[in-house]
Amino acid sequence: MDHFSWPTTFGLSKNPFKDTLDTGLFFRTRQHEEALIKLRLGIEDRHALVLLTGASGTGKTLVSQVVLRNLENSRFVPAFVLVYPEMGKGALLGTMLEELGETAPARTTHGRLRQLQEQALALHARGQRLAILIDEAHFLKADALHFLRSLSNLETEEEKLITVVLIAEDGLRRRLQAKGYASLRSRITFQVELQPLSPAETEQYIKFRLLKCGAYADFLADEVYATAHRLTGGIPREINQLLYNGFVEAMTSEYFAVTTEMLQRVGHKMGLAHHA
Repeated sequence: MDHFSWPTTFGLSKNPFKDTLDTGLFFRTRQHEEALIKLRLGIEDRHALVLLTGASGTGKTLVSQVVLRNLENSRFVPAFVLVYPEMGKGALLGTMLEELGETAPARTTHGRLRQLQEQALALHARGQRLAILIDEAHFLKADALHFLRSLSNLETEEEKLITVVLIAEDGLRRRLQAKGYASLRSRITFQVELQPLSPAETEQYIKFRLLKCGAYADFLADEVYATAHRLTGGIPREINQLLYNGFVEAMTSEYFAVTTEMLQRVGHKMGLAHHA
């Protein structure tokens, strides 16, 4: 059976739990609203550094994409950098420049910094501001983290030229507590942390996604939500994977609903018992 057709089996218009960044399925809890507000303020009020952290799968990248989509294109130019393990300052700067269309990055760090400053100044002259979002920032080497202080020093007489938004797992927040990072910490205006969803938020999250994809209000039995939270610990990515597998299990078993027993079976196969 074509796995892409499974939502129609349950009367759904599309897969509510797909593993992609779909901003149309973004569920706003209070903490997600706080993250959106602070990231937008950090960029629009021209702060140098903003930090968004959280456990893997809590929705950090999705939050950043929602922020990007809501920025006015006439006022802001975003650059999105995806960090790989042990990325140093030279590679970080080179990736930033490539994102901005620089075809010949300088060979030295100093030269690349000068190119980035020139790009930011050119944008400033046109009434625009550069916003750099660095995802998976916990992978950055120490020299790259310390180099962010240099970026925060790029400014005119009136304002900072660049806002850098660091998106990272919780380990980076703890890492920055070390004495050697005190100067960098002092430049971070907002530190926002995304926590796993509560049991009530997990239920609302699942219902929201189902309703957005054509389900009716009582599509799943009440006990399914509690089971989903217990197995996933309220991590949205794991909720998506669990429910997706649960619906596939129901389809292959010729059931028209996902049961707690099905979720327990697929949760065991997925190795989610550590949350229970």
